[in-house]
Parts: sequence; C-alpha cells; structure tokens
Amino acid sequence: MRVLAIHRYYWPDSPPYASMLRAIVARWGADGHRVHVLSTQPSYKIGAGLACQPDEELLDGALVRRIDLPSEHGRPLTRLLNVARFAWAIVRQARRTGPYDVIMASTMPPVLTGAAARLAARLTGASFIYHCMDIHPEIGRLSGEFRHPFLFRVLQRIDAATCNGAARVIVLSRDMAGALNNRPSRRGVDVRVINNFNLPSFSDVGDVDPPGEMAKPAGCFRLLFAGNIGRFQGLESLVDAMHRLTGRPEIELAFLGEGRALEGIKSRAGGLLGRQIKFFPHQSVEIARAVIRTADACVVTLVPEIIRYAYPSKTMTYLGEGRPLLVCVEAESELAEFVKREGVGLTVEPNDISALADAIVSLADDSRRLSDMAGRATQVGNEYFAQEHVLSIWSRLLEEIGAERKPI
Repeated sequence: MRVLAIHRYYWPDSPPYASMLRAIVARWGADGHRVHVLSTQPSYKIGAGLACQPDEELLDGALVRRIDLPSEHGRPLTRLLNVARFAWAIVRQARRTGPYDVIMASTMPPVLTGAAARLAARLTGASFIYHCMDIHPEIGRLSGEFRHPFLFRVLQRIDAATCNGAARVIVLSRDMAGALNNRPSRRGVDVRVINNFNLPSFSDVGDVDPPGEMAKPAGCFRLLFAGNIGRFQGLESLVDAMHRLTGRPEIELAFLGEGRALEGIKSRAGGLLGRQIKFFPHQSVEIARAVIRTADACVVTLVPEIIRYAYPSKTMTYLGEGRPLLVCVEAESELAEFVKREGVGLTVEPNDISALADAIVSLADDSRRLSDMAGRATQVGNEYFAQEHVLSIWSRLLEEIGAERKPI
C-alpha cells in the first residue's frame, strides 16, 4: 500500500517519537509498502546543533519531505501560524502526491494536525490512523493552555470528530483508551493499545561510556530522571524528598535533560545543587543510555491526572537498560499496576513527599532487592517493549487495514 506518515518532528530531530516513527516507517518499507513521510526541518530544541536536512530524501526506502517553518521559540504568534502552515502542508501533500491508501498522523502539533490529516484522508479516499501519543485538549486543560471552557469544548469536539473518523485510533495505555471512550461525543471508535518500544538508535557507535563528569561517584546510590524537565513531571516533589535525605549524603539525584522547568528545579535544589542533586544536559541516545546504565534506579513521575492522557516513553528505555523503576503516579493507573505486578520497582502516589523519601531510602538500603528488580526489568523490557515485538504489531495493523480496503 501507499502510506503517508505525518509528524512535526522526524529523525534526526530529538523528540523520542521522531526516532520511533522512523523505526515504524522502516518496518513498513521492509514489509513492502511504499511510504512517504511529511515533517519539518529539525527545530525541536534550540542549540541541539542539528544540521539542516535535505528538503527531500530517501531514508530507509521512504521518501521524506521536510518543510521549513519560521523559528517560533519565544514567538507565540509564530507558533500558532506554524500549526496552521503544517496543517495546510498535510492537505496539500495528500492532494499533490497521493492518492494514498493509508494516512497516519500523530498528535503533534495537538488537535489540528490530526484534524488536517483526517480531512486529507477523506479528500483522497485513504484510511486514517490517528496515533495519539498524548490526548489533547485534555492535557492542555491541565496545563492551563486550553483552560478556557469554550476553547476546550471546541477543541475537544474537533478531536473527537477526528477520532470518530479514523479507521484506528492508537493509544499507549488502557488509561488513555478509557479517557477517549469516556468523551461525551465518542462514537464507535476502534481504539487499540500499542505501547512504545525502547528508544531506537540509528548510530553505528554502539555502547559508549558516559563522559567523566557524568560517571557515578564511588559508593554513591544514584537515582536518575532522564527526559524532558517540564511542567507535567512533578519533579518538585522529587527535589523536596531529597531535602529530607540530607543525612544520607551517599544518595544522589541526577537529572539528564532540559525543559521549561529546568531553572525552577535547579533553584528548588538550593544547597543540594552540585552535591546530592546534579544536572546533566541533553545528550545523544547513545550517551543517554550510558548514563542511564550508571543509575541504581530510574524515576518516572507525573503530576496528578496526566497518566490518564499520556504514558511516559522513558519507561521503556529504563527497562531496556535493566534499571529498576521508582514510579510516582496514581496507584490505580496501568503503569503503577504494571510495576507492582512485574516486580520491577516501587510505586508512590504523586505529591507524597514523605512516601517518596521513604521509597528512595528503601531502594538504597536493600541491594539484594534492587538486584532482583534489575533482573526482572531486563526480562520485562525484552518481553513487552522489545522493538521487534512492537514493530510486528504495527505490521499486522497495516495488514488489517489493507484487508479491509480490498474489494469483495
């Protein structure tokens, strides 16, 4: 079949989905499908040092087209205009280079990307796959971005219509599926759960050692958070828990990444900054994995309610490197239940600073239990989140849709 895959950011841009989509596209190409990709020039992180990519290139057998959008960092109006420009590019691409049998879009940028891809599918007779890495506008309401009731209702109706018009809606967890199914305007949506896989690397470098300044000190118990240091992670509670552990100087909290909340978290660290709390900048996938392997345990934390609308993909990378988890999300969530059931870590309710501090100490003081969790993490990562396993599900999904499109 002819397939168009759409995402605002594509490899070598830095968001995890940029690399995951490349792996999915490569698999579909290997399955014999003819795949096009529509994206933009690398633009996710300022200062990432990514070179401008060809406007069009063959990559893994797929034709990748990247459009150039004006820089929007610190320019809210330009950001809104870029959403509209990308939506228009989706419709234009489908009309000019189609017809396609399948069009798949993610939720970046939120709401309008999916709506434009659904419109493009209707105009060209394609089946539409809506890959909901996050559920919007619900997340935007929690962040305050879409807090106005009228704006929220309009955007939710637009996104509900997009879901209702999709051949498949793909989410990452049962919690996310429940959130979509509980929308007031839901109508017979075929929602499937296909979780992400361990973050792929397309480098030939292989395993590397972490830079010297990122190596774990001797005798140290290192708890690591890797990823976006943003508004939804609830990292303030993690820092506050560390302030209760000043009598345990061997316990270290390390952050690997960048984001909007970085400076605030650094300020909150106070006198622990550089001693028990350390910050390392964003790194390549290979170095990030090396730093993750230095950790005794890795943390996943989200502010309340977010787990209903998103699933942290860092979980798969942690497990892929055999790291035990400390998970701060609601106990009734699929993620918390998974961690407890599989014995790969400990769970704590969000914002429970006392319980979080106790959990950190519990992990630091029980090396045997920690070792057992690490062994289980490796097994569970290979069982549930190995790249080949998940990509085979994506292959079968396209086969299903292809069978439905064949005339009887």
